[in-house]
Amino acid sequence: MRYFACDCQDDVALFFENTECLCCHRPVGWCHDTQSLLVFDLNEEGEYYNQDRLYVPCANRKESVCNGMIPAELATRANSLCFSCHFNDNIPSLAVEGHRELWANLEAAKRRLIFTLSELKLPLPDKQQSPEGLSFHFLADGDVSDHFNTPLTHVSAVFTGHAQGDITINLAEADDVARHRMRVDMGEQYRTLLGHFRHEVGHFYWDWLVKPNELLLAEFEQHFGDPNLSYKDALEAHYQRDQNDLSWQPRFISAYASMHPWEDWAETFAHYLHITDTLETAREWQMIALSEYDGLILPQDKTGESDPDALFKCWIRLSVKLNALNRSMGVADAYPFVMTPEVVEKLKFVHKVVVGL
Repeated sequence: MRYFACDCQDDVALFFENTECLCCHRPVGWCHDTQSLLVFDLNEEGEYYNQDRLYVPCANRKESVCNGMIPAELATRANSLCFSCHFNDNIPSLAVEGHRELWANLEAAKRRLIFTLSELKLPLPDKQQSPEGLSFHFLADGDVSDHFNTPLTHVSAVFTGHAQGDITINLAEADDVARHRMRVDMGEQYRTLLGHFRHEVGHFYWDWLVKPNELLLAEFEQHFGDPNLSYKDALEAHYQRDQNDLSWQPRFISAYASMHPWEDWAETFAHYLHITDTLETAREWQMIALSEYDGLILPQDKTGESDPDALFKCWIRLSVKLNALNRSMGVADAYPFVMTPEVVEKLKFVHKVVVGL
């Protein structure tokens, strides 16, 4: 994530999710078209201006779930959603108390995802551009009042996943209590809402970038294995495995990655986004010595060629420091994973796919 600041005084930091500057209280919003977090002045009619350019808020801003802004000349009555929100196909029922707040969590994670993908210049087709373009479905199959512990009897089960560009996220993943319960039940070290988005979009990019390319597909098989292996059989075998079986660790970034080549790719792709986004944040906020960035060019940088060896070496150094900081605060490690040589080779392949566009 880039560093953003208000111009009101002393370079006041703004966070990507802000809707106003907490110092001068002017409205703040994210504009995809300019790739900027902007601060706005209001005229007497309550219209939003930035440097004499008129903007209109995303229709979901009034729902308190989005901070998106659209240049007025690009907004129409039929196109009143920001770039991130326009990918939505299904949202949770707002008639249910508690859904709106969880929907806001989903939208915040999705905006961060879209930001990172845009910075990496990855294609972001929607359903109007392609039948297999991106769309998002945020659905519930449990009772929000008890943190989704009780299933709803009148709806089908909702499985977080991806199919033909459609990414479904169970609303329970946006509930901290429910998500923690699932993480413990499944013996996972790490389970976040943003992580789900990054994992599922990895499946989308396998379909979009790797599968149609014979050369990339052949190289994929060298690193990840045969994608035509039975997914159903692999899934059953994975959930029958003893959670104490750690034989996967030398070759995979997580236990789930060891289930099937598709999941290995999606997990590795998600970690690539974790790494590139967090390294950018650390650099923008000057969190580690500039000497440690000597020669490092991130894949989202506009110029120069990004060296994957430098990228992942820098990440290993930073992740150790992040974990040390977290332990000083008495919280879990920020990055509880080990990047073995084989995992690094898989990450290098993801890097090749991303920067080779």
